[in-house]
Amino acid sequence: MYFLDFDQKIIKDLKSVSFNSLKCHEEVLFERKESLIFYLKSLTPDLIVPSLIVCVETNTIIDGHHRFHALKELGLSSVPVTFIDYHSNLIKPYFDDRISKNEIVKAARDSCLLPPKSSKHVIFDSNSKNWVPIHLISSLYSYNQ
Repeated sequence: MYFLDFDQKIIKDLKSVSFNSLKCHEEVLFERKESLIFYLKSLTPDLIVPSLIVCVETNTIIDGHHRFHALKELGLSSVPVTFIDYHSNLIKPYFDDRISKNEIVKAARDSCLLPPKSSKHVIFDSNSKNWVPIHLISSLYSYNQ
């Protein structure tokens, strides 16, 4: 079992929201999205997915672009979201400084998508004293189809 220790104040809300309320900042890989759709279809009638990680202030998707597009194509009316305080210094858009949070929010705001996998968000794990993938804070969400 993996134990992640992070500042719980980073998570602001968990709820299901409409697709059109969210903003993407990067393109997706077609093959990866199609593979995810195939996998998700195999889970019916019970579909369990990790929530998207989204900036609470800007509605920018931080993690989960492929899930966003796959769930949308599957015809769901909403998507599960964990809203976070993206301004926290305990979150970085990559292990190194190749891209900034401002660049990501600007790309989403201006609908000028970055190439796939331009970011690989990480969060500081106080337990291991390392930066770990932010998707580890996703909540599992179940849909009955």
